[in-house]
Amino acid sequence: MFSICVKFIIGTSLHSSAIREGFVARHSIRHIFSALHVLQPLFPHKESMERALASSFQYLFFLLQRADGPVTVFHEALRARALETAVRMAPFGPVNMKVDLHNINAIFFEILYHYLVYDKILAYTCKHVDAWSNALGPIARQDEKLWKDWSSMERTIPSYATLREERIGRWFLKCHCGGTTTDFQLRQCAGCQVVWYCSKRCQRESWRSHHRLSCKFLKAAVGSSTPHHVKRSLRLLAALEDRKMSFQGNDDIPKLVTAAQRQYPTDQERLVVELGVDKFDVSVRPLRHYLFLFGELSEKDVVEILLSWNLKEPRGHRSFLCSVIAINDQYHSQQILFSPRTALNMEMKLGHWR
Repeated sequence: MFSICVKFIIGTSLHSSAIREGFVARHSIRHIFSALHVLQPLFPHKESMERALASSFQYLFFLLQRADGPVTVFHEALRARALETAVRMAPFGPVNMKVDLHNINAIFFEILYHYLVYDKILAYTCKHVDAWSNALGPIARQDEKLWKDWSSMERTIPSYATLREERIGRWFLKCHCGGTTTDFQLRQCAGCQVVWYCSKRCQRESWRSHHRLSCKFLKAAVGSSTPHHVKRSLRLLAALEDRKMSFQGNDDIPKLVTAAQRQYPTDQERLVVELGVDKFDVSVRPLRHYLFLFGELSEKDVVEILLSWNLKEPRGHRSFLCSVIAINDQYHSQQILFSPRTALNMEMKLGHWR
């Protein structure tokens, strides 16, 4: 009966985005996995439980592809103990199952790894990783593939947490001019939706001095739709980008830049390094391939603004103009963003922020 209910939800979601978002708004994913967590110990190796597991995770993966807010969906699933369910469902018993639980488990861990770049997911995993290690570590050891995925996750979460604690500070830029304005009274820039001001006066002065230019690049760094989870993660993304640049910079990037200079002889001074923040992908292409990030700015405008800020790349990389990052937007797709590190440096260079 449980599986039939979940399949009914999947079926109706396929035919109507309004119904799908309605299910999401009513926390359907949380209720499904909460119920699954209760039922799982009662029927550990029953065929009916296999169907329930398969249909529940199928619904989760479907929502990550189709829902308007996939990060929120995945956060709801984690809160409903989807990770605990995923680890405990590995096929340790008799191999007579019709469902490929190994594959479901691998997909779930892949999604979790990619979504750690979002502050909302990282904050939750940081709070629970020790409890997971104690409760789920012994279970994961029973399966070689699961143990490999689990061990990688145990290393990645603290690593990202260190970056989060040491480098990102508060998640928004807030003017610091000696005033006594509280966070609840701050004014947000309507353009980038990243910078906050204590008064109209500070906002006007900032716009005149520098923000009229840096605003466009901050907006490019969070994406045209400026989803809340990306804005919250901007400094974490900047820290991950910086680390990625340092790891790849000694060898991979110079070689790729040299190859791109030969491939694009007319764009040698306008090359952009694209970094896969949650993967090992690195590529180099001309700026004209990324102009969609900058709205009404022309290629000439982008070049002149970046050069006027005289922003230096780490470790002396002056062979390319700037970088962009690629992160998972929704499951099996990517979102390209202008360099968060560069955008934040542009804003903070002349601004007075804390």
